[in-house]
Amino acid sequence: MERARQGRLLFWRVGCIFGIVAVVLATACFFSYRQNRKLQARADHAAGTVVELRRGGDSTYRPVVSFRTAQGQSVTFATSWATNPPAYRVGDPVSVIYDAAAPDQARIDGFLAFWAGTLILGFVAGVFGLLCAILMIVAKRG
Repeated sequence: MERARQGRLLFWRVGCIFGIVAVVLATACFFSYRQNRKLQARADHAAGTVVELRRGGDSTYRPVVSFRTAQGQSVTFATSWATNPPAYRVGDPVSVIYDAAAPDQARIDGFLAFWAGTLILGFVAGVFGLLCAILMIVAKRG
């Protein structure tokens, strides 16, 4: 009887930890979403060109994009993400979104480039939340 109680208590504790992780990840997902929406609301758009593919240490390729701001400033940036095979080729035209106050923080204006981090955070938060719920149910039912 004591052993079963200890087992339920362990499930409950691990479920609580998973629940906390789910809440932290969901909060990070919310702030990522909010930051992206704010950027989209105030951002400028420009036409850019992929000028280089930087090879990463893990055989991935990070596009480097060059564009001109509305004020005529030339900006070159590397994306924060990389893929294998490369998502773009040198010379490919891309749409760029940037904040005029910080054009060096520009992004390629594409769904995955913009929302992948938010989607991953949301998915992982959901998995931890589901595991939390399962562990809590198991702890309650014994």
